[in-house]
Amino acid sequence: MTGFLGGLTAAIVTLSLLAGAVSHAARPAALGEALRAHGVLGPRLLRFAAAVLPFAEGVLGTAGAVALPTGHQRGLQAVLTAAACLFGLYAGYTRHALALGRGGPCGCSHEDVPLSRWVTWRAAALAGLALAGAVLAGTGPVRLSAAELVTLILAATACTVLLWSLPAAMHEPAAAAVHRPGRATVPHPTGATVHRPATAAVPHPTDDAVHHPTDDAVHHPTDATVHRNAEGVSTRWTSPPAP
Repeated sequence: MTGFLGGLTAAIVTLSLLAGAVSHAARPAALGEALRAHGVLGPRLLRFAAAVLPFAEGVLGTAGAVALPTGHQRGLQAVLTAAACLFGLYAGYTRHALALGRGGPCGCSHEDVPLSRWVTWRAAALAGLALAGAVLAGTGPVRLSAAELVTLILAATACTVLLWSLPAAMHEPAAAAVHRPGRATVPHPTGATVHRPATAAVPHPTDDAVHHPTDDAVHHPTDATVHRNAEGVSTRWTSPPAP
């Protein structure tokens, strides 16, 4: 079990070093821009750090990738000790920058991951793993079976991905303010803030307003108004008598 734990810690540190070197190679100006945004280092020291740190990560990662499978005990122990110092330097620098209230990108990835306490904790965790791996490597070379080697590679890859993506995963971007147009308020005649048009009053005819013709208003012809001749025939339908 000691050999497996030693190989696991060494593999995580080695993969993290290689991931950092590849990220800096993909975007060479990212580290210099980040250090300039922090405003902690002077111009000369800034240029030196931007050039040396990616190179150191690449060299240590390559040396660890060679020493781990070949079982070179002293070489692996030296790589892990140097990696512990390098990651400890990262943790101290980011902690100091945050204590000064400085911000900007962390410069540890080709993506714009902001400088935060998660960057410090990740560097401190990698420094602790490298130191533990250096101690375990001093007890003897890592000898694993084929099944243990496959398990170690899968576990180391998963742990490295989790540690590497920790600052980006824990970053909470500020929510963009969405301006919504307010509703216009129309004064209501009764003092309410929102005016709703009332239903127009439509006069409906009632029994009092509707004039129904009555017997007095309707003139029906009666016997008094109908002129009849001697035979009882209405004069309306006969010719008037000759003069």
